[in-house]
Amino acid sequence: MGLFGTKGMDEALREQGERLRLAEEEAAGLKARLEETRELMRHLDGEREFLLAATERLQPGMTPLALAEALLDLCFKPLGLACFFLALADWEADSLTFVLYHEGGRARVHPSRRLSERAGLSERVLETARPIYIRTLEEGLAAGSLLTAAEQATGLIPHTWYGLPLGWGERPMGLLSFQSFQRDAFDADRRRLMDALGRILALCLAQSR
Repeated sequence: MGLFGTKGMDEALREQGERLRLAEEEAAGLKARLEETRELMRHLDGEREFLLAATERLQPGMTPLALAEALLDLCFKPLGLACFFLALADWEADSLTFVLYHEGGRARVHPSRRLSERAGLSERVLETARPIYIRTLEEGLAAGSLLTAAEQATGLIPHTWYGLPLGWGERPMGLLSFQSFQRDAFDADRRRLMDALGRILALCLAQSR
């Protein structure tokens, strides 16, 4: 009788231990999901504040250069950018003009070129009226990316290139480009944020025109 009682007690203790282990695992899983939810909320709050700041800084009536400078100041460091540019397309004059081209820590003069030459990725963005995301330097070169004079001189060439058209329809008014030295630096959430910034900028440019 005492022997069976001991076995029964041992079995009960093992079952209790197993239930406790499962409860601890479930609690750990719930804690991890809770932290993930909190992180998502912090991320969404950060994006909301970022976009609110953009709507405050970017206003109709500002010149294209002033809009580009305001957006650059707003997002260059927070988004970890290496390069940034705003280019406007004049389809009738067959020209692409770089309003602001920022690389190497400062604004640089970037020459205009003819749209019909289809020289680089910028023209592909405009022709297709769709964003283009390049994840690596090798991928960019294979796709026809053009190296600037500064990039050729210094060898400091971004890996990640994201170009998005500004405006609506088959002939965008221009494009916005975000670049990073890191490989595959902009995930889908980051690109959606950039798309939203592009829409705000496009609305301001359209009303300014």
